[in-house]
Order: sequence, then C-alpha cells, then structure tokens
Amino acid sequence: MHRPETPYGIGPRVEHYLCSNGQEFLRIPSYGMVAGEDWVERKAEWKVFWILWQAGVRMLIVGGTSGTCDWRDTPDAVQPGDMVLPWSYISLDAPPSGLPGTELESVLAEHVPLMDQPFCPTLAMQWEREIDKLDPSPFRKVHGQVARVVLNRWHYGAFESVAQAMLLRHFGQSIGSAVITGDCISPPLARVCGVHMLYYHVASNWAEGLRPENLTGSLDHMYMQTLPAVIGDLELRLLSSIQEPEDCRCRELLRARPPAYRDALSPRVEK
Repeated sequence: MHRPETPYGIGPRVEHYLCSNGQEFLRIPSYGMVAGEDWVERKAEWKVFWILWQAGVRMLIVGGTSGTCDWRDTPDAVQPGDMVLPWSYISLDAPPSGLPGTELESVLAEHVPLMDQPFCPTLAMQWEREIDKLDPSPFRKVHGQVARVVLNRWHYGAFESVAQAMLLRHFGQSIGSAVITGDCISPPLARVCGVHMLYYHVASNWAEGLRPENLTGSLDHMYMQTLPAVIGDLELRLLSSIQEPEDCRCRELLRARPPAYRDALSPRVEK
C-alpha cells in the first residue's frame, strides 16, 4: 500500500494484491478520492489514470451506486436494490480525455476515441455470469447491457435537484432507456489509456424527489452494512477467473488518424 507521486500531486492510496491464481491487481479505493480535495477538479481523475497508465493496467473494474430515474412502474423498471450494467452514458460536463504533460495530453490529432460501447460488453457478461452463480441472488433484478440503461455522470459534491432528476426521467422515457445517475469516472480517459472498463452500478435509491424515501438513512445502511460483503465476494470471484477480452471493440474504437491532422496544428514550443 502506498501513495505514488504523480505529475498532478500525491496520488490516492494504491493497494497491490496477488490472487491465488497468480493474477495481480491494484485497488484504488473510492475512485481515487482524497480527503479534502475537490473531486470536480480534473486532476483527481488525472491522478488515477496516470497511475493506471504507468502500471500498465489493461482491465478496470469500477463499481458505483446510483439513483434511478426510471419512469416505469413495472417489474422491469430499475429499482433500488437492482444491479445495473450500463450500456452507455451521458454527461452534462466534458469528462477528462487526456493526461496533461504526457504523450496522452491531447491525442485527438493522432487518434479519435469513439465512445460507442464505453463499458466493455465482454467484461459485463463475465460479471453477469458470476452473479448467476449466486443462489439466492442478493439483487432484486440484474439489468445487463441488453436492457440499455444509460448512466448519467454525476457532477459530485451535491445530489441532483428535483428538476434535474425529473429532466433525466423525461429524457429516459423519450429515448426508451432508463437513466441512472451516479459516479462515472471518465470513459474517454479509459479509452485513451487502452483500458477495458467494466462498470457496474447498484441502484441504491430513487433520484431526488421522484419517490418518497429516507434518502440518507437508506444509503448509509447500504454502504456500510449491505454492499461490502456482497460486492467484495463478487469482485474476488471475477478476479480469480478474469481473462483479457479478445472479442470486444474497446481498443479498436481508439481510431488512428492520418498524419495530416497533426501536420495541420502549430508546433508545440516548450518553455
């Protein structure tokens, strides 16, 4: 366990483990958040992805919790207690897409990150298979990527207003895809760094104002009592058998561009 130095300051805690099958993995708690540092500042995500890039990480497992904005009142609706594997994402701000001061600072002239399939479908199916082995399932329902649930990238610092939650619910209804709102570390940065990203979410509550509930009380119980054992077991199961996908498009979707794009730019002058 250590705190690596990065070009953007001291990084978050990094834990190094070795599975019984010889598989090595790193764990960075809480998306790399550091006490007292504003996660909205891009350097927080820069630190995390710089560490992953330097370590040569090829696969990334990220878990989160979210508020559901589903408009439906049917058994197929995304409800609190469900496991969700998002199909795509939306963001009302621009997520980081490069690592300043490195060769990955701005890749758009050489490569264009296409954001179809931002979350690796092969790893998502592996995660579903591990859940299927649990009897009984700890989740009310599992929504795989075929359910086409959209993840809204939360802005951090405060929950959405009721108006924002209503907007997300209306947007989901208009496109026929339920929306969940919660944490979402930068999918473009994962693509630029050549990482397969598995993103799973546990719907922990209804988004603000959509249904009556004791929001903070239910969240505290889920975070401290329910999720640690369930999710810890699932992640260890997956880590003991995971193989780097060869049948997805994660790396193919970082598309090389002709040299003319780079040649059209003014040359960089170092100070």
